[in-house]
Amino acid sequence: MANYQQQKQKVLQLFKPAKTLAEGQKNIEIKQNLEEVEKRLIEEKLFVVVCGEFKQGKSSLMNALLNEPELFPVDVDITTNLVSSITYGETEKITVVLGESGKEQSQEIQRAEIPNYVTEQHNKGNFHQAKMLILQSPNPQLKEGLVLVDTPGVGSLNVEHTAVTYAFIPNADAIIFVSDALAPLSAKELDFITERIVPYCQNLIFVVTKIDAVGNYENIIASNQEKLAQLLKRPDSEISIIPVSSSLKLDYLKSQETEDLEDSNFQQLENELWGLISQQRGKILLIKALTELGRAVNEIKAPIQVEWETYQQQSKQELEKSERQLQATKERLASLQENNADWLTQLSYGLQDIRKQSIHQFDIGFDKVHHKANEYLDDNRLLKNPTEIASLLEGDINGLMSNLGKLLTQETAELYTNIESASKLNLNPLQIDDLEWEKAAISLPNGKNKRTGLFEKSVVIVRNIGFTATPGAMIGQFLGGIAGAAIGTLFGGVGAGPGMVIGQTLGGSLAGLAGAKLGFDQSVSQIKDKDRREVSKFILPYIKQSQMLCRKVLDDAIVDLEQSIREELRNQIKREKNNCDRTLRSLQEARQRSQAQVQQRTQELQVILPQINQLQKNIQQLAQVTVTMGAVSDTKQKTEVAQPVTTVGGEKGSWADD
Repeated sequence: MANYQQQKQKVLQLFKPAKTLAEGQKNIEIKQNLEEVEKRLIEEKLFVVVCGEFKQGKSSLMNALLNEPELFPVDVDITTNLVSSITYGETEKITVVLGESGKEQSQEIQRAEIPNYVTEQHNKGNFHQAKMLILQSPNPQLKEGLVLVDTPGVGSLNVEHTAVTYAFIPNADAIIFVSDALAPLSAKELDFITERIVPYCQNLIFVVTKIDAVGNYENIIASNQEKLAQLLKRPDSEISIIPVSSSLKLDYLKSQETEDLEDSNFQQLENELWGLISQQRGKILLIKALTELGRAVNEIKAPIQVEWETYQQQSKQELEKSERQLQATKERLASLQENNADWLTQLSYGLQDIRKQSIHQFDIGFDKVHHKANEYLDDNRLLKNPTEIASLLEGDINGLMSNLGKLLTQETAELYTNIESASKLNLNPLQIDDLEWEKAAISLPNGKNKRTGLFEKSVVIVRNIGFTATPGAMIGQFLGGIAGAAIGTLFGGVGAGPGMVIGQTLGGSLAGLAGAKLGFDQSVSQIKDKDRREVSKFILPYIKQSQMLCRKVLDDAIVDLEQSIREELRNQIKREKNNCDRTLRSLQEARQRSQAQVQQRTQELQVILPQINQLQKNIQQLAQVTVTMGAVSDTKQKTEVAQPVTTVGGEKGSWADD
């Protein structure tokens, strides 16, 4: 945890001198860009979803992680029946989202009122029609952007809550799966891991709670490890299960006895959680900020550097050569701004190929959805509750659209990088050899490696800066209207860019899916004999309607994506041309100054340039450290994540406990 926090604070500290330099050079545009990047880094969210069966200690675990003993109700007879999220806010604010699908409203409540909505005892059968609880808290554990999402138990009878849970899982940076030391993992829990988590998010931490309640919890861990190793087709040694005691951690908060903290084993859990986040998206967030910071400082330095070099006894021929080079660069950038520029054609053809690939994967995905539907219809338990079948299918389609979003992001990022390279735009302002953005390889879900560039490496791995919008867009639009606005506050300041367009547009599919499912629920409630034949009459039209909706959403996403990339590249070209103009103007003005003016200006530059050089050095050194952050366990992480989805979900047989 400290590693990521410390790196983030060091990065943020570099913005102040950079903004001061920009202000000193009267460059308001660069200062504004720096303020935007700084704000984005401050507000970026890291999503951790907590899953598990009922009464496994999820709420106690959340309280212990946050060092707040009484935040979530944890009495023995209390069962959480609502998706709850908690994120950082300067002051505490608690909002509950209530109402029918598409007609939700947000209502602010006090902490003491939380049990009235999140527990089965006080909200039996979800009488209040609560969808989600959103907490903002000044808790320091959340200050670095951590968002914890507590979900109802596995196999929740409330299918609406289950659907919201399924919407979060594909977009989680990490998932904590909680079971307790009183019993080994059940078949239901293993099914949930196999079918609902692993296909969409492989960043899993397994936690066993209540180790203080039994004397032989090691046997339970060994049993769980054996089952998970067989399920995930990995060696036992690669299955990490962390035993913890929430009650001992909470005792420590009262007594401050270090022995309680050590016995609780929460430090190992925190280290594992933040280590995983740092290796995944945390590192990418920091590098993205450093890259933008490096670009801004380079822009500040260029006019000053060329002015300094003009004063260093250069010959007239050398100065004229420098001016011609800058003029040529200016003309090249101006040609890229023309409506018939080559990169526009490259973008159009590239997106045509991406569209074909996406539609192919879309068709394959819905074939699998039909296959899953047949499996659900063969399950007599599910046939008795057809709305649960629709909820499961909704989760499958949500996962498909989320994966399509990631595919779109990867492919368009590579296209973006190729256009940058062909147009000779600035790919790596950090100039750090170890980054080698244009040579770096990413392991993709199909097992192939792709060569990547700055945009993909810094914006796309697992989740990019813009793609962070996906959970907010998906959940917000799923809950609709006022509820969406309320949940928008949860996801906070996300950056613009192609990834955000993908997240927002594909997120819209859930709004339609919710409507389609609502119609299904109303229709299926009229069925008297809930057999396979009767239920399938409603399931198949539901899938067809969902497929038509999602196909339109996919087509719209690609159209919006082209516009977004075009605008993004135009802005980048404009930014580089403006900097080239400033640099050229600086050289020309320097050549016109008198000897007295040159002497005075040289003295000023002798103060400014070392400051800029030192700031550049600090940025590069911090980027170097960030790149290697978590390198010790990278090999283990790659082993865990690189497993193809097709290898998951072997036969569980009699070794799984019912």
